[in-house]
Amino acid sequence: MDRTVEHYERVAATYNEHWTYNPDYVRGFSHAIADALRLTGSDAIADIGCGTGLYTRRLYEDVQPTRPILCVDPVQAMLDQLPASPGLRPLHAQAEDLASGRVALPDDRPLDAIVLKESIHHMADRQGTFDGLVRLLSGHGRVLIIMLPKSIQHPLFAAAHERFQQLQPDPAEVADMVSAAGLRSSVSHRTFHATIERERYIHMLESRYMSVLGEFSEDELREGIAQFRHSYRDDPVLRFDDHFAFVKGSVPPR
Repeated sequence: MDRTVEHYERVAATYNEHWTYNPDYVRGFSHAIADALRLTGSDAIADIGCGTGLYTRRLYEDVQPTRPILCVDPVQAMLDQLPASPGLRPLHAQAEDLASGRVALPDDRPLDAIVLKESIHHMADRQGTFDGLVRLLSGHGRVLIIMLPKSIQHPLFAAAHERFQQLQPDPAEVADMVSAAGLRSSVSHRTFHATIERERYIHMLESRYMSVLGEFSEDELREGIAQFRHSYRDDPVLRFDDHFAFVKGSVPPR
């Protein structure tokens, strides 16, 4: 099993509880996605790498598209957490499956908007996969790649920060990838404020809520959490800014 798929199979059952304690964060993020893509009710939308649909379900509530949002994820255990809704259509597939044509779009209709939230770093062949996804767009199609910068302010332990910087692509490079695929690219930045009790956050670390935490053995993670406890021993509530790059691509007018 692919390492990323294995990681999310393991965390799927508890994934939603990490963020549902803060509905304002999720709601604000979904509003930002709809605004960045200028979504309308007539758009055919796909959320590729949707996970449990935590943000997708709120995106549907915001936009009320006439067609269900296509919820694509390679981890069936994550898709199993999707609420039963006529507005969400699950599809068990990888981005690479859609890009290569191994899996066809339902109804064989092009997409007007694709959301790729915190999934671009999981693609082995980013340019090739993205080029394939662009071919699925309509004449007024848009893509939004949402990603963390290379350096983040999450209250992680030192080794996790170092490993994250090693693995995370640079948003500027991703914008170049979007341009290379023939789209007009732009980069904007959004900040979301996070407030969370220290003990809840420790539980999130133990549950490996970020994929980078899957890079550590049980002993390494235990040691990292011990370092975290020491560093934040005087902070019962953690407050930090969650910075994101919104890399947008649009099909140029013909």
